[in-house]
Amino acid sequence: MSTPQEMRAAYMVTLKRLDWLADDESMLASMDKWQRVVDLMTDLLGATAGYIVEYNEKLGFRATLTSQNDENPFRQVPGKPEPISSNIYCRRVVESKAPFYERDARGKSEWADNHELTDDGYVSYYGVPLCWPNGVVFGSLCVFDTKPTGYEKRLIELLECFRDLIEADLRLYEQYQIMRTLSTTDPLTGLNNRAGFEMLAHQKIRIAKRYHHNIGIIFIDLDNMKHWNDDYGHAAGDAALRAVAKAITESIREVDICGRVGGDEFAVLGYVRNRGDLTTIVARVRNALSNVKLSVPKAKSPIRESPEVSSGTAVFFEPLDQSLEDMMAVADLEMYRDKKRRRK
Repeated sequence: MSTPQEMRAAYMVTLKRLDWLADDESMLASMDKWQRVVDLMTDLLGATAGYIVEYNEKLGFRATLTSQNDENPFRQVPGKPEPISSNIYCRRVVESKAPFYERDARGKSEWADNHELTDDGYVSYYGVPLCWPNGVVFGSLCVFDTKPTGYEKRLIELLECFRDLIEADLRLYEQYQIMRTLSTTDPLTGLNNRAGFEMLAHQKIRIAKRYHHNIGIIFIDLDNMKHWNDDYGHAAGDAALRAVAKAITESIREVDICGRVGGDEFAVLGYVRNRGDLTTIVARVRNALSNVKLSVPKAKSPIRESPEVSSGTAVFFEPLDQSLEDMMAVADLEMYRDKKRRRK
């Protein structure tokens, strides 16, 4: 069973819910503040343009915000990211995780293929790294100029204060996401708990109504939970539940959502064409479980069986007029019917 500290450490690796933090609606208030910071920074340094640039280790670099001063020729944020391989000034900041100052890049061979110099005319650059609380680089806070510069030390120190303000928001975002995850995650299996599953399910249903998708729900229940706990011990019962959770996550599609919605009950929800999409997932889950060999050191006796499950499926065709509760009740009833058949 994962502790809150372990879950927090694991979550640090996959903190953001989206590729770009700027696309997260929960950051709107911070973005307004960041815009004021960028505009003020650019004005105080007398620079041509100021930016907050976000870094994604797979996608590259993308401007999050740009200053709105009249001298800036690029006041619209480009949607397309710069490739990781681009020889741009911010790459130096991200790679070194340290401030970088280029007073005058003209005539320097290292910038011969930097389009910010050759195409945009930015001969001067100063940038500082922006980091998540765990030290991973988020991006950079930077200014560009079309003329050589010599910024005073106190102005550079001021820019570093602006950096601290932005990193404070990154800490708040991290804490918000961690608390949100802890409140919607089942600590035993790592799946969504019932609250988390229902929150995501309501979002899925709203999208399904908008785009005329069908909704499919699967209820899965670990058979003989009492037997696992009584005959092998509660550690074995927990191991069986984790095995079911693992089989489900490995069997569903990337767009599906799943959760542990009761003691030994799990649910899956997704867009489907027909019931066949759901029966395929159930077959994958059962096949995965048939190969599970549990080894539990604290078991009362050797475990010589694999977890088995009962399941119920239900498809709801558009137009969707049922509530999530009604949908789940139908799939739950089908699951109990399957459990009853399996006991015969």
